[in-house]
Amino acid sequence: MTDPLHEDGATAITAVAADGLYRATVPRGEGRRLYLFSRLARSYRLFDGLPSVTGGSAHFRQHPLTGEWISYSGVRQGRTFLPQTAECPLCAMTSGELKTDIPVDDYEVAIFTNRFAALTEEASLPPDMMLGTRPGTGICEVVSYSADHQASLSTIEPDRVALLLDALAIRCTELMANADIAYVMPFENRGREIGVTLDHPHGQIYALPHIPDRIKKAADAFRTDDPLAGLSQRLPEQLVLAKNKSGIAFVPPWARYPFEIWIVPHQQVADLAALGAEARADMAALVSIAAGKLDAAFDAPMPYTFAWQMAPRGYADEFHLHAVFQPLKRAADKMKYLASVEQFTGFFLVDLLPEAAADILNGQDGQRG
Repeated sequence: MTDPLHEDGATAITAVAADGLYRATVPRGEGRRLYLFSRLARSYRLFDGLPSVTGGSAHFRQHPLTGEWISYSGVRQGRTFLPQTAECPLCAMTSGELKTDIPVDDYEVAIFTNRFAALTEEASLPPDMMLGTRPGTGICEVVSYSADHQASLSTIEPDRVALLLDALAIRCTELMANADIAYVMPFENRGREIGVTLDHPHGQIYALPHIPDRIKKAADAFRTDDPLAGLSQRLPEQLVLAKNKSGIAFVPPWARYPFEIWIVPHQQVADLAALGAEARADMAALVSIAAGKLDAAFDAPMPYTFAWQMAPRGYADEFHLHAVFQPLKRAADKMKYLASVEQFTGFFLVDLLPEAAADILNGQDGQRG
């Protein structure tokens, strides 16, 4: 609920207690929503933010050889590209002049409907083609970690990362409650080297109507065995980056990327919500340590992709929640590019042994292999 507050057009909105924290929900028009999460009760000054974007009907086309679904959404071609800090759409608003996607005077963690979405809840009919097609239904949301434009997972305090994981747990549970959604993935793309179009610290959530082939293959593997069980006892100590009573962060001996890091709870659970608040705080501490080690490896922000892998629909009883950092550097001045054999076959070529990568991340001298 909002009330008039300021002469500059702002109104007041107050967060309410929900699921162990505080949340304010702001309708943004055209079915869009903004969710503001905080640990303590607070109020916000709310302005009129950026308007909806129309056009570019989202739809899927099916690859005739692999059966994979490919998303097409013309609206994404016009998404904001590397704006100046003063025009960042993820920063808070201090007046009604420079509009943003998070039109409040300050915030801690914000999740909102992506204006340039690859998927939409109310997708139109796809074109009639020689290929299999379907409406591009689904949900795409943006997750801003902080109002601080210069922050990152490696600089945000662990308790703020814990708030982020609590917010993701709530939102992903709500998305999976939609019977039309089969898989939800929170993720982050970081660094201009990999094509990031906004420098502000943020991630995204994609809620898909189908289970992607690679995800289904991994989920099926858990039905045979849990290869992530008991890692604290089984992993060589050299590969361990950090651990606590709830989980472990390590360089996997099966790494496909140099400096790849996995974070795995000791407990086999399907998703972030199933962990519980205390275990999520422990996972947040491991995320903070891992992100810090990545940035410290070459004394510079590490470009990476990062995702929480949670159970697709129908796999909750077997799946083991885990998070994966896929860094895109193999040395201080060398990027890890995916070459033809990797892109076409999925057969990865890794130049740096996981053991050597772990030594570097742990601050030990020398590269081996």
